[in-house]
Amino acid sequence: MTITEPALIQRIRRKLRQIQQMLRKARGERHQVDCGRYYVIDPYKNALIRHHVNLEAYARELGVLRENESLAE
Repeated sequence: MTITEPALIQRIRRKLRQIQQMLRKARGERHQVDCGRYYVIDPYKNALIRHHVNLEAYARELGVLRENESLAE
């Protein structure tokens, strides 16, 4: 079963909200080089938690993407 990128992003954001973190998308080429296309921040500590996030791998790590699901191309 394939999951679209926006649906997977929403699942990740819901999970991260529980632990007070946020998934962000880089804006601009320079920011994308530094942090990757997606990155995770802690808005309360103003800290970068994870950079260059692979959505599919991170979703599996968080438990929001099942074994029989994959990210649509």
